[in-house]
Amino acid sequence: MEENAAVEEISRLYPAVHRRLRTSGRLLPGRDLTARMVSVLRHVVSYGPLTVGDLAGRLRLSRAATTELLDRVESRGLVARTRDQRDRRRVYVRITEAGRAAADGAGRDDAGRGDDPLTAAVRTMTPQERQGLVDGLRALLRERPAGG
Repeated sequence: MEENAAVEEISRLYPAVHRRLRTSGRLLPGRDLTARMVSVLRHVVSYGPLTVGDLAGRLRLSRAATTELLDRVESRGLVARTRDQRDRRRVYVRITEAGRAAADGAGRDDAGRGDDPLTAAVRTMTPQERQGLVDGLRALLRERPAGG
C-alpha cells in the first residue's frame, strides 16, 4: 500500500476502532455498572479505604474525573465517602457491603466470558491477523528520529 493511502486509511479507521472498543461509558451486560465503576470497586476492595487522590492515581484519571465517577458509584450505594477526622480536607472512599457484593459478582460474571469488545474482536481474528495487528501497532509506537 502506498504511504499516503496508508495514512488516509489509518486516519479513517483509528477513530472507528476507538469508538467500537471504548468501554468506559458502556454498561456491562446485565448490570447497572460500567467497567470503570467496577474498576473503582475492585481498587477499593483490594487496597482498602483510599483518598480520592490515591484512587485517581491508581485509575490514572484526573481528580475531577474520579470525583464524577465516584458520584455515580456512590449514588448506587456501592461506596461511601468520609472525611478524615484529623484532617477534614482529606476524603476517604470506603466500600459498602453492596459494593463488595457487586465487585465479587462482577469478577465471577466476567471470568471466562470475555464480554469486552477488544477480547471479542481478537477472538475472531486468525493468529496471523493478530500478529499483524500487534506488529503494526508496535511500528506506529516505535520512536522515529527527528525528521525521519
